[in-house]
Amino acid sequence: MKKLIVLLLTIAMVGAVSAQVTTAVSLSGEVVLVDEAGNSVFTDYGAGNDTLTFKASDKDSKYGFSLTYADINVLNVAPRDWNFWWKGQYAKVILGNLRNGDFRTTLPYWAGATIFGGTDRITAYGVLIENAAPISGLTFGVNLPIGIAASKTLDVLQKADVGLKYKMEGIGTATVLLNADFVTPSTVLNAGFTYTGIKDLTGVAIFQGKFNANTYKAALGLAYSGIDKLALNLEGAYTTTAGASAFSVWGQGAYNLTDKVSATVGGSVANGGAYDAYANLGYDFGNGLSSEVGGGYNGALYAAAKIYYSVSF
Repeated sequence: MKKLIVLLLTIAMVGAVSAQVTTAVSLSGEVVLVDEAGNSVFTDYGAGNDTLTFKASDKDSKYGFSLTYADINVLNVAPRDWNFWWKGQYAKVILGNLRNGDFRTTLPYWAGATIFGGTDRITAYGVLIENAAPISGLTFGVNLPIGIAASKTLDVLQKADVGLKYKMEGIGTATVLLNADFVTPSTVLNAGFTYTGIKDLTGVAIFQGKFNANTYKAALGLAYSGIDKLALNLEGAYTTTAGASAFSVWGQGAYNLTDKVSATVGGSVANGGAYDAYANLGYDFGNGLSSEVGGGYNGALYAAAKIYYSVSF
């Protein structure tokens, strides 16, 4: 924690002298005050959610860099990702230890269909080259996965990531990401489409095929908020690996009783007969703090009173 305090103070001092330096902190988790077994537990949501990001760019936003630590309570570990970027008239170059989602699509809520909720990112060390601005709605990029250990240039070319994103005004956005690997071989095709052509409705379809491993995944998601004070979500996913399949379907409705109080009812079913049905009553204190009392049945009754915290700035 001392390392965290020192780092935050250092970044704050740098940021004070340059308007182009920014920091972003994200923290989230939950505290079970009491559950059906009479237990209490503190759960930090972890490295994927607790992050500290340090960004900087020149005054014209022509070049800059980003550095992110995951799980900021353990700053003696290496950064999760970092990159240097440069933007010219026609091309943008991003290089470093990447965690890039420019060609990624995820489900709107990503809760019930956890067996497959999003396509891949471009990750690990590499050099990603994209067009500087969309051309008639089209963004494309090629990532060369050049690592910190020397490898044959021909192998690097055979493992390149190729991404496409096409935004159609008034309709939605389509993405394709090919994680090529003709060396191992282990090529993965990711594809997604987000439909936004109807007000208050978001529809998502995603697919992933790992052809050399005979593994395929697909998912659909809908989110609708067109009914006053009511939000509806429905998601489902299906996967198959060498003939063995799995599925998951989840739905939820959340209704705002007041500006602070909301009621949620939902449920899920999955292969093997697994199921869950739940209902919760939540109160939002504001400024990232909320509470919830609820329970459900998944073959056994469960219940809990919880406090949630979420900070992102």
